Amino acid sequence: METKKNKRAVIVGLFVAIGIVIFLAGVFTLGGQQKAFVRTVTVTAVFDDVSGLQQGNNVWFSGVKIGTVKKIEFYDKSQVKVTMHIENKAREFIRADAKAKIGSDGLIGNKIIVIVGGTPNAPAIEGDENLAVEGSFDTDDMMATLEESNNNLLDITTDFKKVSNNLATGQGSLGALLNERDLYNQLSTVVARLNAAAQNSEQLTRSLAQYTSSLNTPGTLSADLISDTVIMPSLKAAASQLNIASQHASALTGNLKNALSNLDSNNSTVGVLLHDKKAASDLRSTLGNLNSGSKKLDENLEALQHNFLLRGFFRKKAKREAKAAQDSAKASE
Repeated sequence: METKKNKRAVIVGLFVAIGIVIFLAGVFTLGGQQKAFVRTVTVTAVFDDVSGLQQGNNVWFSGVKIGTVKKIEFYDKSQVKVTMHIENKAREFIRADAKAKIGSDGLIGNKIIVIVGGTPNAPAIEGDENLAVEGSFDTDDMMATLEESNNNLLDITTDFKKVSNNLATGQGSLGALLNERDLYNQLSTVVARLNAAAQNSEQLTRSLAQYTSSLNTPGTLSADLISDTVIMPSLKAAASQLNIASQHASALTGNLKNALSNLDSNNSTVGVLLHDKKAASDLRSTLGNLNSGSKKLDENLEALQHNFLLRGFFRKKAKREAKAAQDSAKASE
């Protein structure tokens, strides 16, 4: 009887021990998942909408779980303040200017908080920081975008249906082109003419290319004019000289014109001589008198040379002139 009681007590004790071990294993397992036995720091973030985030959800950074959500409470008028516990070993990698946003663990999984961004020059978090918030793209936004895309696709399909119907019934230019043979033949003719014009343009381009290559052939006048650095400056200098000569010729022509106009005028001396017969006659008479006067003057000078009072003066003068001529001849020798 006592043996049965002892055996029952051992079995009960064994089950209790197994239950305690299972309980402790569960506690440690849940504690490990929830980071209950890890040193952490506390940070907060204020969201306008947490999209179903719950206490105990995970916090991720660069694809690694680094903490959990410990508290969710309303803040200010309509915002939500989320308190997070971040592992101390991950603290040094999170910068004070990092941002927090709401994400999903998979397409339709639990909501999580994702910490992103941060500049290397910013200090690491120390605890009790309030992180900035970045807007997130949740499932509702995706559904709204898909709905808008479906509406746009429906509109496009409706428009395409109308266009195809018009084409089938021959409405519009393209519909007429598809259904009327004469219009198609005319368009084919136009295309053929355009093709011929394109060929002619190609031939013209080829001819221009050949002409351009001939201009660049060494030894030709055009190539020398283009490439020679001596001919062009010479041509420019000749053109400049021709321009100056034409200016001088123009000035000479103007002077000759003025001179001719003065000759035709009775106000100038030459004009009077050309047009006034009386003045010409007087000039001839004056010239005759001067000629006769000069003859008489020569006779008087010759008579003075023979005069005994001036004969010595003229002889000395003649001797000086002869001596000067001799000295000049010797000097030239």
